[in-house]
Amino acid sequence: MLRKRWKLLVGVILLALLAVFFRYAGTLIVAEDSPEKADLIIVLMGSGPDRILGAVDLYKEGYAPRILMVENWEPGYALLESRGVKVPRDAEIEAMVGTQLGVPEEAFIILPGDARSTQEEALIISRYLQDNPHIDKILLVSSKYHSQRSAIIFRWVIEDAEIISCPTPYDGFDADSWWRTRQDAKSVVMEYAKLANFYLLDRWR
Repeated sequence: MLRKRWKLLVGVILLALLAVFFRYAGTLIVAEDSPEKADLIIVLMGSGPDRILGAVDLYKEGYAPRILMVENWEPGYALLESRGVKVPRDAEIEAMVGTQLGVPEEAFIILPGDARSTQEEALIISRYLQDNPHIDKILLVSSKYHSQRSAIIFRWVIEDAEIISCPTPYDGFDADSWWRTRQDAKSVVMEYAKLANFYLLDRWR
């Protein structure tokens, strides 16, 4: 009888913990620091215009003098280029948006690299920082749901610069009620899967 009661108690506690985790799963993947004066704004690729809009705001508010992006991989780009077709990459399109919003063209830095993941973006940027050791504070702009994982990855890859997570305010992700829409629920599930992949696999490669 005592053993059954203990099992029941443990089961109730586990269910309570799962309920609490479910309730706060959305907020746990959001990392938002207060912006500070920095040397560089990094905009991660993916999502859409919401990220560059957040970066433009930080630039116009005087937090950093440059905005950096890495070219991301897209299927078909190499084939088109081999046939002489020039198609703007996502980073170039984001820079065009930024210039139309009032950011000088010379304020943008676009690094080549065909990055396929956040970790690859961080590795490409870390090599750039090795050649620019004066950069010691970075504002990292991503979507809210992606901000915790991206901050973890960048702080793991880049040890010589302070990473300040500044997710875009134009992201529609609802961290407090993430289960109400299919897109938000998908983002939460994918982020936890990718976090697990990073801790279990990617960081050891």
